[in-house]
Amino acid sequence: MKPILLAPDYYLHNFHQLINSVSQRYGDLLCTEESAWIVTFHRLPENAQMLCIRLLSRKGLLFRCDKLSYSEIDDISLAANELCNVGFIKINSSDWPLEEIVALFTKPELLKLFPVLSPYKSYRKPELVQELIKHTPALDAFKQDILQICHQEYLDTFLLLFFGNRHQDLSQFVLSDLGLNQFESYSVDKDSRLFTDRDQIRQWLELSALSDHYWQAKENKDQPEIVTLAKEIPPAYHWPPLERKRQQLINHIARDLERFEMSEKALELFEQSQLPSSRERQVRILDKLQHFDRALKLTLTIKQSPHNEEEAEVAERLEKKLSRTLKRTYQPTAKPVFNENHLTLPNDGQRVELAVAEHYASQGWSVHYMENSLLCGLFGLAFWDIIFAPIPGAFLNPYQRSPRDMFHPEFYQQREALINRRLNEIRENNWQAWLEVYRYKLGISNDWVNWSLLTEEIIIQSTSTIPSNILYELFTRLLFDLRSNRSGLPDLIMFKANQYRWVEVKGPGDKLQNNQIRWLKKFAELGSPAYVDYVTWK
Repeated sequence: MKPILLAPDYYLHNFHQLINSVSQRYGDLLCTEESAWIVTFHRLPENAQMLCIRLLSRKGLLFRCDKLSYSEIDDISLAANELCNVGFIKINSSDWPLEEIVALFTKPELLKLFPVLSPYKSYRKPELVQELIKHTPALDAFKQDILQICHQEYLDTFLLLFFGNRHQDLSQFVLSDLGLNQFESYSVDKDSRLFTDRDQIRQWLELSALSDHYWQAKENKDQPEIVTLAKEIPPAYHWPPLERKRQQLINHIARDLERFEMSEKALELFEQSQLPSSRERQVRILDKLQHFDRALKLTLTIKQSPHNEEEAEVAERLEKKLSRTLKRTYQPTAKPVFNENHLTLPNDGQRVELAVAEHYASQGWSVHYMENSLLCGLFGLAFWDIIFAPIPGAFLNPYQRSPRDMFHPEFYQQREALINRRLNEIRENNWQAWLEVYRYKLGISNDWVNWSLLTEEIIIQSTSTIPSNILYELFTRLLFDLRSNRSGLPDLIMFKANQYRWVEVKGPGDKLQNNQIRWLKKFAELGSPAYVDYVTWK
């Protein structure tokens, strides 16, 4: 296929799409300054608009004019002056931190510009910079025009309003333009917007900034800063999307406090969160603090109403431990037993899964190394129309692989009738549109479908061989916890005549993971043939 070539000003069109969409959907929530910025931007000449976008898209706020080179912008100096005239950039401001200006220059450049540094030319750049700062050089001594992009925070707001999250940015437009991402068609309008008042926007951005600060402190292993940030976590929000973000941050910070041996502080934070694994951590802290009765009470609550299967298993282990401590009667769950094969195969350097696949292929099996991609792919095809159903607030921008509630309990709750109807159709073998959906949607982004692995041959083999009631049960388990249960499936799926078999491959020293054990237990419960193959190399 011939590669797609982007027009030199491709990003100008994309940026117009961004701000026009934000104006149409959120015009009533924009502050006066943001609205005025958009109006002013539209009035600028195209060259100035393009330079503005280029600078907003770059890392940092300060730039050297002599380092700016964009072939599609005729006169960068003129464009910069036009931006300066409307307050979109500043040029050569005397109040900028000297450290940030110096960072724009290389060590050889600094030595050439400032002879006073000659005695220190053997210094590394950080030490050289410190020597230069002692001399407080004037800005004009750098002999280059420096500019600063203003109002970066407006772009942050526009991106949040357009995408409804902080992980997508202007690069998403490019991926789509290049044909690297194709997305389902669905309605995105004012009625489906995420934010309904300005406070929600402000609070989201503030919480995001706090989260960014935390991850930076964590990367720097700055324990005192993390402890300080724990005190800055805002009180609970009434708006569920924002409260979920707050509780996610709470779980991260509280876990760090626990590692810092600040158990009581960690417990106080965890008690503000309902998200896994908050309750598990509370039990472990209570156990450590020897509050055994409280720990057991919470453990039994978890066991009675777990958020997911992993939490239920953790509760089982915690109950056993606490029962021993409290000398309480406890009836352990029987350890699962799975079908096993022990294979000795030649080690020719390939992955152990592929070696096992070749072993079974030589016995006449049609073997596919799919891991999670088969069942997840079939789920994506079977529920495609439901996944992309027009649920209010599910789709906030044209570049989504799934609705925003895909991995939250609300996904099932808001589509319960549709999902149950489809499940029953599958169980009764009354839904057979697998290939129709596959062919019609081929290549369109869906969080559940890996187009590079899912083929028509595999779909035909699996849907004609795996009983429909088994598919019903497997999809039902997926739906119980879509985030956790989409992983842990066996490496191989094999077909021969009317037989099929799941195979989890374990090389020397490899052990079953908990999520793999849970799926194997489900297969055993259903009587769906599944094996664990342990491999020893010759």
